[in-house]
Amino acid sequence: MTIARHRFHRLNSLRAAAAFCGFVLFAATFCAQQTLGPPHTLRELTGTVTDPGHEPVRGAVVQLEVESSHEVVTYITGDDGRYRFKRLSGDQDYRVWVVFRKRHSKARELSKFDSHTDKVINFTIEAF
Repeated sequence: MTIARHRFHRLNSLRAAAAFCGFVLFAATFCAQQTLGPPHTLRELTGTVTDPGHEPVRGAVVQLEVESSHEVVTYITGDDGRYRFKRLSGDQDYRVWVVFRKRHSKARELSKFDSHTDKVINFTIEAF
């Protein structure tokens, strides 16, 4: 076998080995994704509490309840009337409502079947 032909066969062998390794890595990654399933999703719930004139309400208490455990977390709105609940489980159902000056708004639902990772629920409270 001539030197040129030997180099040609060696180069083809290296290309074939590299292609095979690439295929094995691709297949392993694909199979791992299929068997592990989707990653645990985290969601964020934000919104604004306003009065009927669309002005932000400062000091409103936004309450979030985990429906399975009835655990309640609160957030007090600032000058901009905004609230934010971070790192909510995508596997839970939630209820959220506003308390302001001893009055409660109607509760709203955040379902585990809602696929939005960033959910916005705004509230308008009646004048007191």
